[in-house]
Amino acid sequence: MSTGKHFTSTVSRLEVLSLYRECLRTARAFHHSDTLGNPWNQTLKEQVMKEFREGRRETDPLVVARMLVVGRQGVQEIQRRFNRADMEIMERVKRDVSRR
Repeated sequence: MSTGKHFTSTVSRLEVLSLYRECLRTARAFHHSDTLGNPWNQTLKEQVMKEFREGRRETDPLVVARMLVVGRQGVQEIQRRFNRADMEIMERVKRDVSRR
């Protein structure tokens, strides 16, 4: 019984670490600043660290699984939107260059 629990906690720990790193990598992509001049990547990094610190004490496997799913979906949606915006900018630049 303890082997199964250990396996589950090890897998969850690895998944949490993977999601944490993915969140930090995604935050690094934001190079602009907010209205106060604070870099968004720093703000997002601090928020990621805070969220993971707060969830660190959760022991219920179902809650941890739900947090992982919601977190993964959130970071993937941010990445999709960021990539879509990046593509739109590149297309706009191509159009502007071709007009000259």
